[in-house]
Amino acid sequence: MNLQGKITLTHDGRAYALTINYAALCTFEEVTGKNGFAMLNLLAAGGLQAGLVSARDLRALIFGGLKVHDDTVTLELAGEILDANPDAFVQAIKASMPAEGDLPKEGGGPGKRRRPKRRRAK
Repeated sequence: MNLQGKITLTHDGRAYALTINYAALCTFEEVTGKNGFAMLNLLAAGGLQAGLVSARDLRALIFGGLKVHDDTVTLELAGEILDANPDAFVQAIKASMPAEGDLPKEGGGPGKRRRPKRRRAK
């Protein structure tokens, strides 16, 4: 995964940087006790639209992404920034997802090589 996409959000006339990266996922896990990669997979699979992602989980993920750049951000402020930028999670997730070519092609990459069988002497 790329996990380096950075976006800028505004709230009360101030700009906040948001990045969903490993540090953000770790903060999410500390706050919620849930697996960050499972959350990303759930979001990528349409879990938000299906009602499988809670508002607290979404706020915690945004909090983690904001905290990467600003240690003074609180959960409450993350919620306010999310209210002011309702599409922030979509932008952040898209920015952090691998671009075409970042992932190896299906079935075509280095793998475990098979050793040729030795022939028995006759």
